[in-house]
Amino acid sequence: MWLSKLLASFRFALEGLKYTLVSQRNMRIHFLAALAVLLLSLYLPLTKAEVLILFVTILLVIVAELINTAVEAVIDMVTEEFHPLAKVAKDVAAGAVLLCSGMAVVVGVSVFYPYLDLLSFHTFEGAPYPPNIGLAALIAFNFFLTLLMKSLFHRIGRYDWEPSMTTSLASCIAASLVIMVGNLLVTLLVILLTALLLGTRLRIKTRKNPVILGAILGVLVAVIGFQLM
Repeated sequence: MWLSKLLASFRFALEGLKYTLVSQRNMRIHFLAALAVLLLSLYLPLTKAEVLILFVTILLVIVAELINTAVEAVIDMVTEEFHPLAKVAKDVAAGAVLLCSGMAVVVGVSVFYPYLDLLSFHTFEGAPYPPNIGLAALIAFNFFLTLLMKSLFHRIGRYDWEPSMTTSLASCIAASLVIMVGNLLVTLLVILLTALLLGTRLRIKTRKNPVILGAILGVLVAVIGFQLM
């Protein structure tokens, strides 16, 4: 009797995994990324500790997506109408997935970088700030700082002063590349791409201040961050 119940519990758990994989696009993306990472780990001479870290990180992202799907299913079961608290619950669950996914990217780059040396192009030879894990920490700092400022301005009712997360991250990454490379042509190309992004955002956004403030914040974080490195 207990064996049949145990097998049934495993079957139900697999049904839950299958449902999430079939119905959630993000879960399919997570699975494809996990497969790529695992295949790469088979090819590279990773240590036991590095492989375990990758396993834990992959499982953390998948578990977060499962919890997010469960929260959405419960909310949709309770109400089909828009409710502010239902939106909060869904947004918070999605935020947990976002944080786990961001951490997974940082962990993946940190583990694979010494083996792949993907960023060691000739462009960075002799650069004053060669790429390292500090860049990931700088981008993560910019993300949390922008999010904190958005919440503070929202709390005091100054919605026009909430910096745009997209332009903040894009400007931080662009400024970081300019500082690291120190090449005139690359600098001009990065500035052109950033200007195109900002121009597009300004055209589609009714509120201009968030876009401008996000760009300023991203550049300031990159400049100050590299000075502290």
